Amino acid sequence: MVFSLQRRFQLFILLPVAISITIAGVSGFFFARTYLFDQWVEATSLKLERAALQIHKQLNDKLELIQLIARAEDIPNRDVTQAFFIQQLARTPGVKFVDLDVEDIQGRDRKDIGLLAKDYGPGVVNGLYTMELCEEFGFCAPVMDPNALDRSLRIVKVLNPKSDGPIRRLVVRISFDSFMEPIKHLEIRGGTRALLVTGSGTLLAATDKDSSRRKKLGETADKLEMEVLKEIKSKPFGTVFGPGHPPSLVVGFQKVPEVNWYLVQYSRGSEIMEPIIKFRLYYGIAGVVVLLVIVLLIRRTTCPVAEAVGAIAEAAERVRKGDYPPPLKETRSDEIGQLTHRFNEMIEGLKERDLIQQTFGRYVDNSIAEELMSKPEALRLGGEKRTVTIMMTDLRNFTAVAEKLKPEEVIRILNQYFSRMISVVQRYEGIIVDFYGDSMLVFFNGLHGDVKERAADAVKCALEMQRVHEDFVERIVDEGLPELKMGIGIHTGEVIVGNIGAETRAKYGIVGSDVNLTDRIQSTAGGGRTIVSEETYRLLEDRLKVSRDFRVCLKGVEKDRELYEVESLD
Repeated sequence: MVFSLQRRFQLFILLPVAISITIAGVSGFFFARTYLFDQWVEATSLKLERAALQIHKQLNDKLELIQLIARAEDIPNRDVTQAFFIQQLARTPGVKFVDLDVEDIQGRDRKDIGLLAKDYGPGVVNGLYTMELCEEFGFCAPVMDPNALDRSLRIVKVLNPKSDGPIRRLVVRISFDSFMEPIKHLEIRGGTRALLVTGSGTLLAATDKDSSRRKKLGETADKLEMEVLKEIKSKPFGTVFGPGHPPSLVVGFQKVPEVNWYLVQYSRGSEIMEPIIKFRLYYGIAGVVVLLVIVLLIRRTTCPVAEAVGAIAEAAERVRKGDYPPPLKETRSDEIGQLTHRFNEMIEGLKERDLIQQTFGRYVDNSIAEELMSKPEALRLGGEKRTVTIMMTDLRNFTAVAEKLKPEEVIRILNQYFSRMISVVQRYEGIIVDFYGDSMLVFFNGLHGDVKERAADAVKCALEMQRVHEDFVERIVDEGLPELKMGIGIHTGEVIVGNIGAETRAKYGIVGSDVNLTDRIQSTAGGGRTIVSEETYRLLEDRLKVSRDFRVCLKGVEKDRELYEVESLD
């Protein structure tokens, strides 16, 4: 069964459950993913901000020592104090070089002293970044030497800009890599690498070797880096997501306070999403398990039901074919058990009805019996006017022949004769009203059909009855019985069709003058002949082939009637 009861249960139960699980899982996944990313962004932003503050603190610690060295210029024991602070500065993590040099500026304008710090810029010392202290607060952005061998921050401080003597300059070289220590200790989920860049994208330091070899963010025209560079130029902090679901990379950035530096952290989206990906896997497994349990429960519940319904359906199919099966076993007490019990009762009722119908059908035409059985109102006495085609048949000289035969031989001949004639009438859906000895009264169009077409059916039926009767006559002649010819009369007219008789005994038939007229027409037909009235002939004039036509005065009929002997019908 393509769409069995069990499959319906599975479809109408599993489908909503599967849809609900899927919707809940998908919505939960997207909610959890959004929540997870929001939490990651918030946590990462805090961690990057803390790392940026630590970098700022490292830089400020070094600048404070430089400021202390500069302030010691005016105290009596200057050299000892400055040497102490220089020693402290040199021991600071990340400081690679500290030097205090003196330059005689005789003959130079004092207003050029502020430019002396820039003498240590590109072209003077190879491979370094130079940064000029801006008054007492902070310093200007570094300038990169394109021929740099490494990345270092060089800070130049003029110690005695107002002195008339030689200029004293403090030169400090700090490794940019030392500023990456704070971020190396941060536990950022999914973190792969971190960069320290300027606001223009110049790379200062990186946590991995591959990135350390690069000079500028976005130099490879990578779309994600270009987007990060664009965001850096407009925001102090933020997050940029790469392509994919989950994104292949997520980039967070944070500006270092008071300097134009940015910490950039790259993280893998798959590692950020690892908890939710695991949740998705476990949720999918749990959903499959739930569906399998439901399937097992459905099968356990519906299999007995499906078997019971299948047995009832199989039995019903046998009943449809006329084969009544034995009663089904009633083993259940639920609704299926009640259905089985009612089905068995229905089978018994059908057996009784078929018995009645078969018995009834022996005495009433099958089509009439079916109508009366299906429409109780048709059993009421009464009738209606209808235009029908009436056929009357009769065996010629049968009375004389019957007197010479034994009664059982007469009945045998009549039974064989009528069985053949009835079979032909039923093929053309004629309605047999009654048998009068060796005669038979039949009409067409009693229940359905077009008058003209039913008239044609009547003529076809009569012609075939003559052919079948000829074969029957040949057989009984071979048995030594006398030859019997049949005459048939056909007429189309208006009669009363309905139940005739009393409440206790009735028959379904036709009454009216046209019935008697058909009997008179039949009486004019010789053995083996079929005669039709003018009314029937006019209906089928273009199709009937007649061998002759004649006028005759019929008994009980005032005017002469035009009759036609039928040869064939196209």
